[in-house]
Amino acid sequence: MRGTAAPVLLALALLTGVAGCGSPSSDGTDPATSSPPTTQTSEPSPSTPEASGPPFPADTRADDGGQGSGNGLGVTGVRVARQDGFDRVVFDLDGTGTPGWRVEYTAEPTSEGSGEPVAIEGEVFLQVVLRGVGMPFETGIEPFGDADTRVPGTGTTGVAEVAPGAVYEGEQQAFIGLTGTQRPFRVFALTDPVRVVVDVRDE
Repeated sequence: MRGTAAPVLLALALLTGVAGCGSPSSDGTDPATSSPPTTQTSEPSPSTPEASGPPFPADTRADDGGQGSGNGLGVTGVRVARQDGFDRVVFDLDGTGTPGWRVEYTAEPTSEGSGEPVAIEGEVFLQVVLRGVGMPFETGIEPFGDADTRVPGTGTTGVAEVAPGAVYEGEQQAFIGLTGTQRPFRVFALTDPVRVVVDVRDE
């Protein structure tokens, strides 16, 4: 009897160990099929909230983000979105270097290159000067639209229209037409991909 009992007990022990190795982990996932966590580095869809950015200022003074670095960037798109308490305008960029900017209210949207008025919907206007950009034939980046391109403020409460503008002497001048009165705004850059964000607070 002793000769036959030992192998049986050994087999039972081995079966118990194998069963324990295949059991689900403590969080309810199967280690063999669960996926590793991912880190999101690109911007979520414009219709969903993202990092809040810097605080909104208490006034409407100009925001100067410096000169940036190089002249290897180009605007590849402009998007608008509604967020909780503010409207968002995103300038998508491609190329090399880091962007700079100066954003301020202006009474008369006027083209830097020609001095001609810029026709854009809205009651008050933010002038957005993006720095660190280059001419398309130098950067190899296909320009987004032209002087007549307009992006409607669809889905927002206070953005009437955006005029992306064109490159002039290492800068790209754009305008954001707003409804209502001047109100605080904030500007900041994000990476992966590179973009400049302009948020305008609700009245």
